[in-house]
Amino acid sequence: MKSTDNVLAKMAYSRQQFKDRVEEKVGGSLLEFYKAECATANGYTRWVEHWRTEVARLLAELQVVLLHEIRGFKDRRKAFAEVMSYMEGKDATYRRIAENAVTRDFQVKRLRQPTPPASRATFHEMIWKAAEEALIVD
Repeated sequence: MKSTDNVLAKMAYSRQQFKDRVEEKVGGSLLEFYKAECATANGYTRWVEHWRTEVARLLAELQVVLLHEIRGFKDRRKAFAEVMSYMEGKDATYRRIAENAVTRDFQVKRLRQPTPPASRATFHEMIWKAAEEALIVD
């Protein structure tokens, strides 16, 4: 084994590290996306562009994670799908946290509208598209 191969092997993610990193990027982008969607639904615009920029940045970082060297497993798609399944169960929590952030950031006691239900499907479409772009080379 060459020394560069050894370095790459040491840097490679284990399956759990891979899933943890994917969850970080998916969770972060979901939170930012829900904040933007909730604010927009309530007519607030001040932070929306910033939140959408964060979503784009985190989706790009997700693609980097998906392309990162791995060890001990081969099926990145399966590991990614497991994370997405786990995140489905956390959706209500992410919505609640995003809505609380919007009320705090815009200093309102109550939102007129919750995060639109269709936002979930829109986000999942975005995340799977980003993932497919990265995983197609796999």
